[in-house]
Amino acid sequence: MYSPNIIEKRIAQARKAGIPIRRRPRDESIEISKRLNDLRYSPKGELLPDGQLQRPLLDEERAFIESERAMCKLDFEYYAVRYHSVERDPGVGTDSGIGVSKLLESQRAFLRAIGRREEAVHQEWIQFKHTEGIRAYAHKCRQVAFTSLIRALTLHRMLLWPGTRAFAGALDPDGCGELYKRDKITLDHLPFWLHPGEIYPDVKDQEIGFPSPISSRLRYQPENQKTWIAVGTQCDVSHLTEVSMWASPHQIGFSFAPALPKGRMTLHVQEATSAGKGNYWQEVTEACRKKLTGYESWIYIFVPWYMNRLKYRANAPEGWEPDEHTVEHLHLIERTSPEFCEGMTIHPSKAQLYWWQTERAKYSRDDKLASFLASYPATPEQSFVNWSQGALPVELLEKMELDLRDPMCYEVEAAG
Repeated sequence: MYSPNIIEKRIAQARKAGIPIRRRPRDESIEISKRLNDLRYSPKGELLPDGQLQRPLLDEERAFIESERAMCKLDFEYYAVRYHSVERDPGVGTDSGIGVSKLLESQRAFLRAIGRREEAVHQEWIQFKHTEGIRAYAHKCRQVAFTSLIRALTLHRMLLWPGTRAFAGALDPDGCGELYKRDKITLDHLPFWLHPGEIYPDVKDQEIGFPSPISSRLRYQPENQKTWIAVGTQCDVSHLTEVSMWASPHQIGFSFAPALPKGRMTLHVQEATSAGKGNYWQEVTEACRKKLTGYESWIYIFVPWYMNRLKYRANAPEGWEPDEHTVEHLHLIERTSPEFCEGMTIHPSKAQLYWWQTERAKYSRDDKLASFLASYPATPEQSFVNWSQGALPVELLEKMELDLRDPMCYEVEAAG
């Protein structure tokens, strides 16, 4: 579903089994699907009752549907960029309104990471007949569309892999409502041949399900309730958001994680921006980043503010040059970006640096520099700052990190 190697092997197996499957260009898939979906409406634009169509489907149209359903099942990205509708962000080069959208750099990086883990999962299963599946910590800056991506991962599994048990945990009821709303928008805009046909049960902000033959279900639950999350249940796909702000996050390790199925279809993601220092989020993400005992098979991904090149930028005035502090920040990015960008050294654009310099200045004037660094960090260390005033000013701590240099190894000969 996520690894290109596994996807191509499964497509080859499907063709060998006689399934007429074809990888179409994105625009072609969208155009044909729109024409087919128009058959659900009368010439006056009224939705026809009981799933009726204006006319019977042609043979080539049935073949298209069969092929597209198979491609969507085997290749998550194929589904996501053609049929998974979201509230689009015009700030990253897309149209506004509801519709399908191309993936951001941060989303692609996450998919590559879980694709690599998917390959390891398959090898573990072949060798040991045992695996913990895909489990990930997504440590991010603000607004990198991870929540949107993980909702897509969840619905993809529920729609196309029957019997999927899914769970979504958020900070509070409002957070659950936001996840529910996003999922409903997607379901409302699916083409008729991907739609489950019926959504039952459908309890606002609490639960949705797809009856037989799909038989998938999804439960939403806020963290700030009297009982611990997901007690007495197992979840093939689970998504915990805003984890760094949870009041009792250690319940995840004590009650939730032990109940995760140990299998090839397990997908579990915790995602959050930083919310201070010395808390659960710093503990688990740093343990995963360093591959400490117990975290060896977990995925760690950090998304710095500059990864999505079209997201955080501003139009620099003619003749603008970055100040000394911004140049130091640029050097920090060049030194550290290979760790977070799959070995690539990133050189932010002038528009990105202008945004960073002006935005930082605004937060600093309001005495909210700690909040800025937590929301838009270049490194995990920058994100873990105390929001309250500590013994050392935030500006000094930031400068100390900017002044750090990579260690140099050298040999010293001791006298005999």
